[in-house]
Amino acid sequence: MATKYNEVNVRNGPGLNHLVIYKILKKGYPLKIISNFENWSKISDVNGIEGWISNSQLTAKKYVIITSNNEFLYKFPNIKSKKIAKAMKNLVLESKKCNASWCFVKEKEIEGWVRKKGIWGN
Repeated sequence: MATKYNEVNVRNGPGLNHLVIYKILKKGYPLKIISNFENWSKISDVNGIEGWISNSQLTAKKYVIITSNNEFLYKFPNIKSKKIAKAMKNLVLESKKCNASWCFVKEKEIEGWVRKKGIWGN
């Protein structure tokens, strides 16, 4: 799962009457679903912070976030292939497909393969 909009409230419980504990200000920010209650999902982010988001604010589109300080996008899923771009830590990329060790990702016109060990999400 990921955020559907550029501003999504994360609450301390399932419902609009619960306090907003923080906001996610990035469309496509990857999240892990822990549990569900009615129209709400309890989520965890890349830092392990948990909270509740309305299901209307989530998309099933797959995204990943770069967790490594030294990650690259490659032309093919092989570290010996051509490096297309350096991927900075905390960069969010759309995930198109994955194999056991790599994911094919895209950000605007740039696309390539990134090692799974350098990302979180999907």
